[in-house]
Amino acid sequence: MGWGTNEALIIEILAHRNAAQRKLIRETYAATYGEDLLKDLDKELSSDFERAVLLWTLDPSERDSFLANEATKKLTASNWVIMEIACTRSSYDLFKVRQAYHARYKKSLEEDVAYHTKGDFRKLLVPLVSAFRYEGDDLNMTLAKSEAKILHEKISDKAYSDEELIRILTTRSKTQLNATLNHYNNHFGNAVNKDLKTDPEDEYLKLLRATIKCLTCPEKYFEKVLRLAINRLGTDEGALTRVVATRAEVDMHRIKEEYQRRNSVPLDRAVAGDTSGDYEKMLLALIGHGDA
Repeated sequence: MGWGTNEALIIEILAHRNAAQRKLIRETYAATYGEDLLKDLDKELSSDFERAVLLWTLDPSERDSFLANEATKKLTASNWVIMEIACTRSSYDLFKVRQAYHARYKKSLEEDVAYHTKGDFRKLLVPLVSAFRYEGDDLNMTLAKSEAKILHEKISDKAYSDEELIRILTTRSKTQLNATLNHYNNHFGNAVNKDLKTDPEDEYLKLLRATIKCLTCPEKYFEKVLRLAINRLGTDEGALTRVVATRAEVDMHRIKEEYQRRNSVPLDRAVAGDTSGDYEKMLLALIGHGDA
């Protein structure tokens, strides 16, 4: 390929370019060499470094459609990746993910999620990936109070997959949902997620709590994913690569602040202590991607 296997050059060029620039590089590469840059990178690179480079180089909507499709095929943790994409992308970005999914896989994201999930998980995930939330700051406090009451009733009754509870979480704007959850906390004396911890080991309740965290404070959710990926016995490179590649040009600065606050260690130092070689260099370049 055009630059052989000069990994340092690959990192220098790709890790410091934004999505529009990376797209232009791919188009120019195809016009110049008559080859797909991603396919050539795939042949030249290997292991965790390869995955980090490929995920980063993909257009964000292509990347999310690829991750979502991959998640529907896994036996474990798939629900989390699907939920993460559905809850932390803007309505327009999620719409573009669904379009990219159509184009690449010749079917809809919704039908794959519906087919590969069951029971309560399906009830929650299908409307999440189908959502097109209002993105503005308008909110209705009367509605927030009435829906906080509905949430409290359903949670008190342990009706965790009730259609009303799921409707509120999957259709309301994030501004409206925040107002509802704040009223819940103030009026009923507990945060929603605290009341959803009745069975800490219940997988559906874990996903429900993560959904609320993703919708209201994504940097706290991603900090926890990174902390668990790094601090476990044997790094979870899949989670580490996914979060760094997908958040580097979105909210990595907030995730880094949250990581430092929570762990008293800078994120880049934690990553450097747990990875090595070109993979480490690529991750550190992406973690610092938005820094001037």
